[in-house]
Amino acid sequence: MSGEIDVDVFEAMVDRLMEGGYCSLPQADGRLPAKLKALAERLEERQRGILVQSVGMSIHLNSTVTQALHTLRSIREMSQRMTTISASTEELVATVQAISRTSELAASNAHSVQGVSEDGARSTETVVDTMRAIVDTVTETAKRVTHLVEATASIGASVKQIEQIARQTNILAMNATIEAARAGTAGKGFAVVATEVKNLANQTASTTLDIRKRIDVLKTETDAILAGMTKGADTVKAGETVVMDSVGKMRTVSQEIRDVTTLMQEISDHLGQQRLAAQVIAENLEEAAARSATDTDAINAMIDTSALASASLVDLLADVAKVEMRNAVIHLAKSDHMIWRRRLAEMLAGRTTLNPNELADHRSCRLGKWYYAVKDPAITGHPAYLAMEAAHEKVHHLGIEAAKLYQNGDFEAAVAAVTAIEEPSREVQSRLDELAAAFS
Repeated sequence: MSGEIDVDVFEAMVDRLMEGGYCSLPQADGRLPAKLKALAERLEERQRGILVQSVGMSIHLNSTVTQALHTLRSIREMSQRMTTISASTEELVATVQAISRTSELAASNAHSVQGVSEDGARSTETVVDTMRAIVDTVTETAKRVTHLVEATASIGASVKQIEQIARQTNILAMNATIEAARAGTAGKGFAVVATEVKNLANQTASTTLDIRKRIDVLKTETDAILAGMTKGADTVKAGETVVMDSVGKMRTVSQEIRDVTTLMQEISDHLGQQRLAAQVIAENLEEAAARSATDTDAINAMIDTSALASASLVDLLADVAKVEMRNAVIHLAKSDHMIWRRRLAEMLAGRTTLNPNELADHRSCRLGKWYYAVKDPAITGHPAYLAMEAAHEKVHHLGIEAAKLYQNGDFEAAVAAVTAIEEPSREVQSRLDELAAAFS
């Protein structure tokens, strides 16, 4: 009869509907099959909405976890650096304290040296004054010696006159003796006197000769004394010049020592300020380290909670994916993609270990299996579909490379590889959104 329904077909449609085969119900005519098809479409649309929302939640949650993992890794790196800086700061404080003590001691020593230098300069100036007094004394003595030389010369002149008088007296005595002899007996007494006068004249001549010799010796000695004193005065004057030059240099050294003392005192003061600043830095680093530890605990707790939620979402998506929906793979691939990135972030944070030999490549993952199995020309000819392949391949290549680098201990290169995934990952997500919009 027209309008009747085949019970077997109806049961097959209901069974298929119960299995979640919303897009592959058996073909049948009639109002009830039409209702079942409408119900299947409604359920498929509702499940697809649930899938889209769940995928969105999964993307958001995994993205949050990924960011939290990156933050956790950054905090750990910062904490390690702060620990290193803290240790260096403690060493800096100790070094600054040692240098400060040394500077204070050096400043004290320099101050003492300055005092000694100034005392030396004053003592040297006293020596100069003494040498000047010596020069004055020598000069005065030289003048007196000169006067002595002059007096000796005057005596010599007087001796010369005495010699002349003695010679004249001797001649007169000889003449008197001759005249007395001529006078005979009357001249005997006069002859005796003339003889005595002659003897006295001879003694005077002899004495004046001895005096002349002594005067000559005295003149030689006084000339030598005068020459020696003149030389000594010149030497003392030369010494005065040298000492005065030394005084000038000692004054210069004293001024330089004074300047050095001032600078070292300033350095000591600055080092004291630096010591206080370094201590403040060390205290701040300790506080920051404590906060980092607290933040790390909070982030770990959040990641653990998010991981449980993500696991629940994965189970939910697995259940939702059991029913037939249009473009389900496209939506699920978006979630898979973020889970893939989260696992790489967990690896960098040290929360999991990935074996690069066990990681799926761009052909064996869910998106890859769907991508290379699509036969619909409307999809395979779509620009988003065509543009997605290279970016998808690059994401997996970089992920596997990051796992290899991390396994080999090259942490920085692994971080660089994971960071490089960001751009092709956005490309894949964008192309999946275009395909989902075009074939919804």
